[in-house]
Amino acid sequence: MSTEVEIKFVVKPQVKSQLEILLADYVILEQAVKPLSNTYFDTTTSQFRQFDFGLRTRKSLNFAEQTIKTAGIVRGGLHQRPEYNLPLDGDVPTLVDFPAEIWPPNTNIAQLQADLVDLFTTDFERTMWHIQLPNRAEIEVVFDQGMARSGDNSYPICEIELELVRGTIADLFTLAQQITQLDNVRLGNVSKAKRGYQLAGLYHPQVKPLVLTIPKREKETLADIFLTTLTQSYAHWQHHEQLYLDTQDIGALAEVLVGVTLIQQTMRTYINILPEIALKQTELNWLQQQLSNVDRATQLQHVLINNGQLLRKFPEHKRISKELQALQSSYIDFTDIDTLFNSSRYARIMLSISQLLSQGLSSVKLDSGHILSFSNSHLQASWQNVLDSPLSEAQLDAAGYLQLQTKLKQNLLIGHCFSHHYASECRDKFRLPWQDILQGIEDLAVLDMLMIVVRQQPEAIVLQINKLLDRRQRSLLDAMEQTRHQALTMRPYWLTE
Repeated sequence: MSTEVEIKFVVKPQVKSQLEILLADYVILEQAVKPLSNTYFDTTTSQFRQFDFGLRTRKSLNFAEQTIKTAGIVRGGLHQRPEYNLPLDGDVPTLVDFPAEIWPPNTNIAQLQADLVDLFTTDFERTMWHIQLPNRAEIEVVFDQGMARSGDNSYPICEIELELVRGTIADLFTLAQQITQLDNVRLGNVSKAKRGYQLAGLYHPQVKPLVLTIPKREKETLADIFLTTLTQSYAHWQHHEQLYLDTQDIGALAEVLVGVTLIQQTMRTYINILPEIALKQTELNWLQQQLSNVDRATQLQHVLINNGQLLRKFPEHKRISKELQALQSSYIDFTDIDTLFNSSRYARIMLSISQLLSQGLSSVKLDSGHILSFSNSHLQASWQNVLDSPLSEAQLDAAGYLQLQTKLKQNLLIGHCFSHHYASECRDKFRLPWQDILQGIEDLAVLDMLMIVVRQQPEAIVLQINKLLDRRQRSLLDAMEQTRHQALTMRPYWLTE
């Protein structure tokens, strides 16, 4: 058994020539080009997926092996999975050959063998360089280009993988940082196997909300919470990045921004006590700026999908709907997003977070009491920032609520990271009305977007539609005002602990 430690990049074919130039500066201990054919297997009931195992055969020229990869760790683009490689006779894996201790308790290996089916095949050419770094560390660099196939379905493969042979994970990142200097390189967290399962119709990635799950530990530190928050936010970001590139679903792109925003907020919260944070805030600020139109495009998506009944009340509603679609397209251009996600600057940001997650944090060792003190102080400072806005005024109009949005979202995000340290009943009682208000603010922003398009219509149409929108806005503001005044009477949960 060996533990595979590698970093994966999804690349464009033209990167190969750039990679060859880059590697020419290193000592090349071995170089080879060979065809590889991998076939992935599971049972008819997807038992291996339930085990979180990967089962494959690999063939090349005078070589054949069978491999099981057991459950491991994937953090960003760094993959660490125990794997078992054995010689292969024939075309189908022989499960009894693998060590008995790898199987979950009470596994019926004979039944697994009988139920095996091939799911998909990847055929590609692998160019391999075994290189030596100046500090004598050794890394295997491979460039894979080919196709994955399942039935009549297929997708192209074009990847770089860096696998640690000798040295430390830091050595792996040293080379990876050089790779990110190339254009059309994107850190990957989706394995060939997972893409193959998707191709075979056994994996259906979906847009999903970000829900942090902080595991309970007997002695938790701030570093634990920081790393868990970053790990889950980053996985959320990468999942939706790939989903957007596959589907161009604006909802997926909006979730990318959710992950980026929570990481930015987490960095901002911890920056003064965690000197290991090397990622510059300016880089995340730059990325958020590049995605600044995503919220507007999402709001328009909400108008087009969820407000169809309102739109149908508009005169000339079909033409107005087309204008809304055109406006949405002006905010988000797939080519621009594709260019961003494959840019070297974006890759360096992703790799910096991945490296931070792989190295962990050691300088902060605080007990749970200190965690509460830290959380309380940040929540109170953020809440005071909210209170210093127009929040406490006797009456708020739409503009006042829209001005409040960023500060309120920031406070709720901080609370999200530390929520498991507070009694759920008290915490949720305080947070829920403000979450409702934040949703109301987003609905006000949607109406504001509608008004932008409406103002471009003939005057007679503007008057009719404005009546509808004003009525909708007044109804929404009345509900929000009632919720706000009730919520302001509640004592913040972090002051009751």
